[in-house]
Amino acid sequence: MTQAIINAWYRGAWWLTLLRPLEWLYLRLRRLHLGRQPQPPTNPLPLLVVGNITIGGTGKTPLVVALVAALEQRGYKPAVISRGYGGNVGEGPHCIVPEDEAKMVGDEPLLLAQLTSVPVVVGWSRRAALTWLVQHTQCDLVISDDGLQHSAIKGDVEWCLVDASRGLGNGRCLPAGPLREPASRLAQVDKVIIMGKLHNKLEQALTQFVAVRDICQLQPQLDQLKRVDNDQIVPWPSAEKKINAIAAIGHPERFFNDLRSKGYQVHGQSFADHYQFKAGDLPTGELIMTAKDAVKCKSLVQKKQSDWLYASQTLTLPEALIETLIQQLELPSLGPKTL
Repeated sequence: MTQAIINAWYRGAWWLTLLRPLEWLYLRLRRLHLGRQPQPPTNPLPLLVVGNITIGGTGKTPLVVALVAALEQRGYKPAVISRGYGGNVGEGPHCIVPEDEAKMVGDEPLLLAQLTSVPVVVGWSRRAALTWLVQHTQCDLVISDDGLQHSAIKGDVEWCLVDASRGLGNGRCLPAGPLREPASRLAQVDKVIIMGKLHNKLEQALTQFVAVRDICQLQPQLDQLKRVDNDQIVPWPSAEKKINAIAAIGHPERFFNDLRSKGYQVHGQSFADHYQFKAGDLPTGELIMTAKDAVKCKSLVQKKQSDWLYASQTLTLPEALIETLIQQLELPSLGPKTL
């Protein structure tokens, strides 16, 4: 999907009305497909699905990382499953190991494995990934990175992420808009997570389908700045400095704006989500990128000996959100993990 089309969806370009017959066809084919699918079986482990109903980044990765940390702190043993988009694992299942590369397992799953150190299993068959975890690990719950539209499984708890700055775009489904399924799907999830500051227009759109008590607002923050080649922490540049930045994520401008909020003058270069960088794509001077991009650029920076840096993100989760999740998943109360 080109960034130009994504931008048109979110600014409501008039010419998208010409695509509404295709939107009708898309929804018709989707209903036919879902109608032919068997009821998903009971999950062998408690399953939380963290997904979205829109095309484009909503911030699933920092949320999954924060969830893993919060659950581990309470004594649980979470694992993660993912389709491995952008990789070539195929059906899988494949549990990510340190030697894996993004072009094989996908950039987001590889980053999740590096940031969490828990089992991350990839493959387009999420059901097979669940079975593998039961057979080969001691995990006691699973987080599915994306998967709200995956008909072979259904989460015991489902969270839908919405980017605060983009919302639901023009409210139309593919290809006339950014929605993978109608906005009424929000009425079926357990929690709508707003990534960023919730504004009145978005709240009004959401509360047509979901109660205010089931909406949670979170705010990811840029945290540490690290070298791409060796992950060494370095100081942030002085404020008001002009910096070059790149982002190959679902919503590149969000990353650039986060850098601007720290006082920098940012020259940002966007690439398609999951773009596999090649030698010559990027400049050799100082450059700041996302952590998701860094896992793909590590081999390139070692060859170029460039001063490339990446910004990590941190996300604080409310205690009440985690406690509600534990109750909904019917997990045993273990208490804080002792060190």
